[in-house]
Order: sequence, then C-alpha cells, then structure tokens
Amino acid sequence: MTDVRHRISLDAIREPVVEKCEHLEEYFRRYLSTDVPVIDRIFEHLLDGGGKRFRPLLVLLISSFNEGAPDEDVYRLAVSVEFIHTATLLHDDVVDQSDMRRGHRVAYRLWGAEPSVLSGDYLLSRAFSLLVDIGHLGILETISAATTLMARGEVLQLLRSFSTATSVEEYLEVIDGKTASLFAASCVSAGYLSGFAGEPLEALENFGKNLGFSFQIIDDILDYNADLGELGKTIGKDFMEGKVTLPIILLMKNLESEKRREMADVFLKDSPESEDFQMVLSLMRKCGTLEMAQNIAQDYADSAKQNLQHIPQGAIRDSLENLTSYVTRRRT
Repeated sequence: MTDVRHRISLDAIREPVVEKCEHLEEYFRRYLSTDVPVIDRIFEHLLDGGGKRFRPLLVLLISSFNEGAPDEDVYRLAVSVEFIHTATLLHDDVVDQSDMRRGHRVAYRLWGAEPSVLSGDYLLSRAFSLLVDIGHLGILETISAATTLMARGEVLQLLRSFSTATSVEEYLEVIDGKTASLFAASCVSAGYLSGFAGEPLEALENFGKNLGFSFQIIDDILDYNADLGELGKTIGKDFMEGKVTLPIILLMKNLESEKRREMADVFLKDSPESEDFQMVLSLMRKCGTLEMAQNIAQDYADSAKQNLQHIPQGAIRDSLENLTSYVTRRRT
C-alpha cells in the first residue's frame, strides 16, 4: 500500500480501473449530447472545466469487485452520480451568484441564470433516465433518497446563513445531506453492482458517508487557507456569502464573549470587505481553528478506513483507503 506519509497521486489511486477512467469522458459526452445548442455549449464548458470525479471514481472502483458487472451499467451509474453532482453546482452558482469554479468562469456568468438552472434540471432528469436504464430498483431508491437529502441540506444551509449561533451538530446535519449522502449512495449503488449485501453493503454506506464528511470539512477549510491558483475559486467565498462552516463555528466557540460579539458583527455585515476576511483568518490562526477542523476531518477519514475492513482485501480496497488519505491532504 502507498505510504501515506508521502503525497498520494490520483493516478496511483485510479490504477486498478485506469482503462475505465480513460473511457469515462467519452461516456460523459455520449450521454450528454442534445439537440439544443445552448445546453450543449454549457455541458462542453463543464466538461472542459474538469474536476477530479471523486464520485464516479468510487463507482468504478467498488463495482470492480465484481468483474462480471456489466460495463454499460457501471458507466451509467458513474455518469449519473456526476450528473447529479454537477446539476447541484449549476444551481448553487446561481443561488450564490458565484464567479469562478475550478479556475473557470461559471456557466451562470457566461450564459445567464435561466439557461444554467434549466441545464441543471436537464442533467438531473438525464441522470435518472440512466438509472432507470440500469434496471435495479435498489440503486434507483438509493440515489433518489440521496437527492432528496441533498436538496434538504442545501435549504438548511440557506436558512442558517449568517447565523453565527449555528452548532457543530447543525453544521454536520447540513453536510450530511448536501455532500455525504451522494458519496454514500455512490458507494452503496456500486456495491449493488458488485453483488454486496448485508454487512459489507452497510460498511460501504458508512465508508461513503464518512468520506463525504471528511471531504466537505476539508473543502470548507480550504476556503480559508488555500491559494487561489490551487483552489480555483475565490478564497473567502463562503465567508463573504455568510455561510457558517466548521472553521467559523469552532472559532466562535474559542473566542472570549467580547471578541465573539465583535466577530458576529463582522460576519453579519451586508458587504464584508477583504480586511474583514483577513481579520477572521488572523483569529483562526491565533486560535488554531483550522487545525481543529483538520483533526475532525481526519477522524472521519480514519472511520472511513475502519469501515473498509469489512470488504475484501486487495488492490481495490487499497485504492479506496488511499483515496481517503488523498481527500484529507488535498489542496484543491
């Protein structure tokens, strides 16, 4: 297994399914083709924007436990979970009025809100048509439940915006829905294709959920300490939009009452400035907030690795473990 003291490359993680990964973009384009030019242009923009495709990678790896799993169904599932994820990004960028994602201008800024939202709707419907084509009721139920939880998580996050009284438990409830649910559903659905049931299938669900928690916490940390060139979006974006994520919650818990009130006033400003963000970042560094959040993300990653003890050993499990380590060490 790769020594986790060294940076783990995605190429090494993909090694057991490298050929399938190479064909993945081809399937994205095959399943995205439409007869509506503006939709095609938006989708081409999204594909060119890249991304690490974590959710499809989970599908490709876990489904490979069963060498007899039909390739077409594997690709349908891998593509559908990425379509669902991408649809939420299209919608989120409109809601958040974002400018950049993955180092590129967002579709909303290039084509407007209406085409972006409707293209997201198209992606969602296309994803479910692919799931129907697979013909596995368990997979369809699992992904359907996840999309409901994702929508709920996004609404909860919106309702709790600018609320510095948000608790860690409330934050975890949000990211359980908006992120962890689709990670878990991807793993369970791929487990169905591999013929898993009972304890191994439950272990895959818990693995996906814990991995999703770790992934989102790291994402929220990066909003405060990544370089623009690495993250590919505006640093401090969550802060400027009033999103209460784990770094803010932990900071509020570790400030004296007077400083906490000052911090709340800054966070509630209608138009926060870069100086406000730098002040918050300085307090985080003084209190060790980002390190605390990193440790919580690591705890979830460690739990994810423990979940994997219930599935067969080998190259695929090694890649899943290394993917978990990669998530906690990523800079983008």
